[in-house]
Amino acid sequence: MDKARNRTLPFIRVLAALYVLYLIYGLGNSMIDRHSVTKLTEQMKTACVGRFLIDLPASMDVSYHGVYVNGFWISTQTESQQAFDARILARQTAIEAEPNQRGGKNLEAVEKYSNSGFEGKIFRFGREFTKGIEDGKPVVWVNVRMEAYLHLNGVSFNFTTPDGYDADKTGNLRTLLDKLRFVPAGESPAAAGFCFGPGMFVEPLSADDTEGVTIFAGFQDHPDLSLALTTRAGTKPDREDRLARDTAVDAEMPLWQKPLMDKLRKGKRSINGIEGGEVAERWTELNFVHTFGFNWEVNGTEDNVYIPFMQLEMSTGHPVNAGARPVTSFLGEDGLLQLWDKISSSIRIRPTGAPPKREPPPGPKPGDTSAAGDICPGTGWWQCQDGGNGARVAGGQRQFLTAGQRMPQALLSRPQTLWNKLRGVQASYRLEQPTSWTLVDRRSRTRLLPAVPPADAGAA
Repeated sequence: MDKARNRTLPFIRVLAALYVLYLIYGLGNSMIDRHSVTKLTEQMKTACVGRFLIDLPASMDVSYHGVYVNGFWISTQTESQQAFDARILARQTAIEAEPNQRGGKNLEAVEKYSNSGFEGKIFRFGREFTKGIEDGKPVVWVNVRMEAYLHLNGVSFNFTTPDGYDADKTGNLRTLLDKLRFVPAGESPAAAGFCFGPGMFVEPLSADDTEGVTIFAGFQDHPDLSLALTTRAGTKPDREDRLARDTAVDAEMPLWQKPLMDKLRKGKRSINGIEGGEVAERWTELNFVHTFGFNWEVNGTEDNVYIPFMQLEMSTGHPVNAGARPVTSFLGEDGLLQLWDKISSSIRIRPTGAPPKREPPPGPKPGDTSAAGDICPGTGWWQCQDGGNGARVAGGQRQFLTAGQRMPQALLSRPQTLWNKLRGVQASYRLEQPTSWTLVDRRSRTRLLPAVPPADAGAA
C-alpha cells in the first residue's frame, strides 16, 4: 500500500501543477483580453441609426445599408459633382431607351429638384397595369417607377422604387425629399427625425410611413468579428420574440450538435429603458475553433417609431476568404463579453429638441358623447353606457365607429343558458331609450367581431 501511495502521489502533484498552470494561463489570457478591450474602447464614436444612437470603438469602420422610408429605398455614395452629373445623364438615357409595358414612351417626366442645398432630378417612368379583383369587381392597378438623385457636399443620395409605386401617390417622393437634410460626418443631428449616416429626414413624418436602416461595423485589422444593428418601424411584430424563437430552435437541434453549443446568456434585458431579449452562445466548430454569437432583439410595435423592431448582433469566427473554415477570434470569451456589454449598453433614443407641435385633428374630443341614431361625429373608439347587471354589449363595451355612420343602438346579451350554449347563440335584447356613446380614443384601429353570433333581439 505504501509503495502504491508513493507512486500515486507524484502523479497527483503533476496533475495539480498542470491544473494550476491552466488556471494561471486562463487568468492571464482573460486579463490580456480585458486590457485589449479597454484599449479598443478608450475612444468611442457615436453612430445615429434611425431614431437611436449607439457608441462604437473609434477604430471600427461603419457603413449604412437597407435604408427605406415610405416605400422608397435610399442609398448614398461619395462622388464629385462632375461624376454625379455624368451618372444621372447616363441613367436618363438608359430609361429613355426602354419602352414601357405597352410599348410606348417609357420616361414620363423629368423634374429638376433644388431645396435645402440639394440639387438633382426626379424621374417618373415604367408605367405598369395589373388586372385584378377587388370587392368582387374587376380593377386595374397602375404602378410607376420613381427615382430621384440628389447631390450635396460631395455626397450623392439615390432614391429608388424597384417594385413600382402607386401612380396616384407619386407626390410622396417630393414630399419626402423636402424633409431631407445633410448631416456632416461625425455629427449627431439635434432635430427630431430619422437619420442614416450623411442624411436624415426631419419631422413631421407620417405615422403610417414605414422606416428602416441597418449599420454594419467591424475592425479592419480583425475581420473575424462583425457587428450589425437593424431598426424597422411601422411593421407588424413577429408572433414570437427572440427568446421564444431561441427555445424553439434549441428544441429542434440534432442531438449531435447540442454538445457543441454552450449558452452563455439567455433572458430579458432592458437597455436604457428599451425592453428586449438577449442570447449569447459559444460554439465549438468542426475544426475545434470556438466561435461566439451575441444577439439582443426588441420585437417592436407597429405604430410607435420609438419602439421599433430592433436587433443588435455581434459574431466571431468570420474567415477572410469566403468558404474558408471559421477562425479563432482575436479576443477570448471574457473580452468578447466585455466588448459586447460596452457597445450594447450604449443604445439609446437619440435626444432631440422639442418636436414640432401637431395640431389635434378636427372633430370630437375624448369625453364627448353621442346618442344612437345620430351621425357619428368622429372616427375612433366609443364606449357604450348601457349594460351592467350581468348584461353585456354585443361587439364589446368599446366599439370602433367611423365618422358619418349612424350611432348604433346597443345590442345587449343576457347570460347564456345551456340551450343557447348548445346552439352556439347568445340571447339578446335592446333597450327602448337611445344608447349613449362616449368617445374614449381617437386612434383608428379595427377590432375583431365577437366569436359567438347574437340571437335575434327580443323586447326588453
